[in-house]
Order: sequence, then C-alpha cells, then structure tokens
Amino acid sequence: MRGLGAILAVVFVSACGGAGGPSPAAATSAGPSATAAPSPVTVKFGQVGSVSDAAIFIADAKGYFKEQAITLEAVPFTSAALMVAPLGTNEIQAGGGAPSAGLYNAVDRGVQLRIVADKGSLTSGHGYEAVIVRKALADKVKSAKDMKGLKISIASRDIVPEYSLDQYLRSGGLTIKDVEVVPLAFPDMVPALASGAIDVAVPTEPTATRILDAGTGVLVTRTDTVVPGEQTAVVLFSEKFAQKKDAAVRFMIAYLKGARFYTDAFDKKDPAKRKEAIDIIAKGTKLDAALLERVVMPNVDPDGKVNTQSLDASQQYFVQKGTQSKAVDMNKVVDSSFATEAVKQLGAYK
Repeated sequence: MRGLGAILAVVFVSACGGAGGPSPAAATSAGPSATAAPSPVTVKFGQVGSVSDAAIFIADAKGYFKEQAITLEAVPFTSAALMVAPLGTNEIQAGGGAPSAGLYNAVDRGVQLRIVADKGSLTSGHGYEAVIVRKALADKVKSAKDMKGLKISIASRDIVPEYSLDQYLRSGGLTIKDVEVVPLAFPDMVPALASGAIDVAVPTEPTATRILDAGTGVLVTRTDTVVPGEQTAVVLFSEKFAQKKDAAVRFMIAYLKGARFYTDAFDKKDPAKRKEAIDIIAKGTKLDAALLERVVMPNVDPDGKVNTQSLDASQQYFVQKGTQSKAVDMNKVVDSSFATEAVKQLGAYK
C-alpha cells in the first residue's frame, strides 16, 4: 500500500515561479503588474468536458488565465477518479470532477490532493441531475417507492450520484440494495432507456434533456430537491502545485472570474453574457448551443465555496457501503485558502 501511495504521490507543476516571482498580492485580476510581472506557468488541467466545466471554459476563452500568465492545457478524462494517478506522476497539475470513494481512498493512502473550489452543485433551481423513468412504466412508476427491483442506470459506482440515488430511494422507503444498478456512460443511457434495457436513468445534463426530447422517458424529479446543495463536482490541486502559492492563487483568481461570469449569465440572467457563455460552453463541450439554451445548468459558486458537509455525507455513504476504507478528515482535504485569497483580491461577489 505504501508503494501505491508513492506512485500516486502528487507532484511538480512546471515553471510555477519561485523566489523571483511576485507575491500572491501582486497577481490581481487586472493582469500582470507593470513592475512585477508574474512568472509564466503552464498548468495541465484534467477535465471531463461536461457542463460543470463551464467556469474553466469561460475563464480560458475570456483570457482570464492569460491575464495571470497561465497557459492552460486541457487534458480529457472520463472521470475525476482517473485523474488521481496522472496527478501523482506529474502528467497534470490540477483537475476537476465528481468526488468518489476512489479519490478518498487515494488520499488515505497518502496522495495529498486538495479539494480547492466548487465546480458544480445542486442548489435550488440548478438540478442538472435528473431521475427519468422509461415512458412505458410512467403510469406505474411515479416516485421512489415504486422502483423496487427496477434496473436503474448511473454513470459509475462509488461516485456522488450513487449517493444521491440512494438518498432518493430512501424517500420511498427503499435503498440502493433494492434496485439493480446498471452503470452506463451518459450517452449510452439514451438508447438503453428507449430499448427497455434499463427502467430508470439518472443522468446529468444534457443527457437528461436529450432523453426528454426523444420522448422515451418521463421526468420524475430533479435531484436538487432530493439532496439540496449537494457538492457534485470539485476543483482539485496536487499538493506540489498547492505549495506554489503564487501560481495557485493566480489560477484561482482566473477560475473565479470565470465562475462570476457564469453566475452573471445563468443566475443574474444577463442576456449578453448568457449568449456568450452558451457559445463558449458549446465550443468546450462540443454540444449544440440550441440544446444548451434549454438544459438546467449546475450552480457554480462565484466565490468558490465548497459544501464540505455534503462531501462528508457522501463519503460516509461510501464508508458504510464498504468501498471506502475509512472516512478522511475533510478539514485536511478541503483547502479554501486559495479561494479566500482570490476573493480578497477580487472582492466578494455581489
């Protein structure tokens, strides 16, 4: 186990700027100082390419990373759990996705990853995860209590959406043990529901809207009503990148500027920013802009606040299930110092 921990140990990010670089306070959202330019840094960022990457897409497209002398290189992954080893071997320096039992197990083995910011959550009105029943069963399956023995699809086991599914089933007196869980990639849920291979799908957007558009499924609920405020996606730093405080704070300044543009677009409903944001997200996700106009978007906190209580609730589920060896101390895993410093420089979002 110690060998595995050594392999996964979090590693160096190239050219993060040393003693010759500016202090974090010198790196403002206005860009490099005329008297003390920030040291250029390249950050490889692991991303799943979903709508919850919106703030990253926006920050990159709007030049916010460039303002901070950061070159962002996106590295595609299918899940955050698969980012752990590349973080440990210095293939990537940061990333983002759904917290999982695998992630926490790696932390327990000595991988000193840090959760540093919100990347997507299920606040009220931001239920971008949905429970959808096959149309042929819609007259019989109207709530959780009707789902005993059904085949229910989620993207993967031992990630936060499995916890939210279990919480939903408990609202009907069931647990996840009372159904047959069928892991499927989101795109595969569309034909599986249409063919009857599964009875219920629990996709995020835009798969949820695609199923509803096809008419093969009926919406039962969106999970912001099941687990309000659930932390579904986070931004991760490697330990070595986090130790390069100047570069890490500059990254966070750029990211939060993207999150604030996103919030202006989708919460404050600024029409010009909404159109621009949708065009940027469409390009980043390779999704049709007209589709994105109609989907329910996740919440992205404009100050980067992480719902630590939500993370702890989901990890307790993994521990009780037996797929996470033991609970980790969230106070040691979640590091809000970068977002706090970025907000100090940017000012609180209003």
